[in-house]
Amino acid sequence: MSIESELEQTQPSQLQPGTILKRKREELGLSQKQIADRLRLRLTLIQNIEENQYEDGQVATFTRGYLRSYAKAVGIDESEVLGALESTGGVRSEEHEMQSFSRKTKTDKHDSRIMLLTWGIFAVIIGISSVWWWQNQKNDDLTPPPAESQAQVEDIPESDAPMSASETDFVSLEALEDAEETQIDPQESSAAEEDTPSVEDSLDAAITDEEIVDAQDSQQNTEIQENTAPVVSPNLLVMNFEADCWIQIKDASGRTLATGVKKAGQSLELDGAKPYRVVLGAPENVSMTLASEPVDLSGYTSGKVARFTLP
Repeated sequence: MSIESELEQTQPSQLQPGTILKRKREELGLSQKQIADRLRLRLTLIQNIEENQYEDGQVATFTRGYLRSYAKAVGIDESEVLGALESTGGVRSEEHEMQSFSRKTKTDKHDSRIMLLTWGIFAVIIGISSVWWWQNQKNDDLTPPPAESQAQVEDIPESDAPMSASETDFVSLEALEDAEETQIDPQESSAAEEDTPSVEDSLDAAITDEEIVDAQDSQQNTEIQENTAPVVSPNLLVMNFEADCWIQIKDASGRTLATGVKKAGQSLELDGAKPYRVVLGAPENVSMTLASEPVDLSGYTSGKVARFTLP
């Protein structure tokens, strides 16, 4: 009897799931590559399924899922394929232990304990440092002054020490007694009176001195005012606007210093390279000074644009 006849006599329930799926695929005229593309699986995985070779580390749940997907792709009832898997003792779920998803939780708990321990140690170090600093401050407050300062106080001579009230009275009394014992010659006293200037002479001298001092002070104030007087730039152009006026000011280099409409009450100060080229839309509304000297704009009639150069 040939091998094909033996396979035909074999019941489908005794066939392995990979063989069932392979026969159905061949009946449909599909290749392993096409099945792999439909299921979005690796070609080697389809080959292993058809050869009933399953990876050792592969979980039984994944194997069943692959077989279900393959059965749907070729139009076979998935219960038939899974039944063949169970009857042939293919992949057993108890042979592969599922990976525990609690490992991450255990790791997180371990990390949190380490962090708590670290913060506890840090808090203890801070507390010890604070106590040490407080004790040092307390000891510094209770420390007596150095011996050198006390020695300096003891070495102060008695002559430099301040006198008490009784000692001062005693010295004053001695001075009075010395003055009484001293005799003054009448001739010497008269000569001293002659040499002493009169009150009127002293007043005249004082008044003369005050006049001289006042004159010197006034002269100094005048010089200070002259020195502190503001220095006006020879190129300073000042414009005051009594009403709205359009202007354009350019310096000697052609740079535009100011342009646009100026409102009533505004003022403008410009400092550039002379000569200035000035354009005024309403010259009757403008007053100008150049280096503090007024600029005569009376020659320009009202309602006409003034164009001129300064100076």
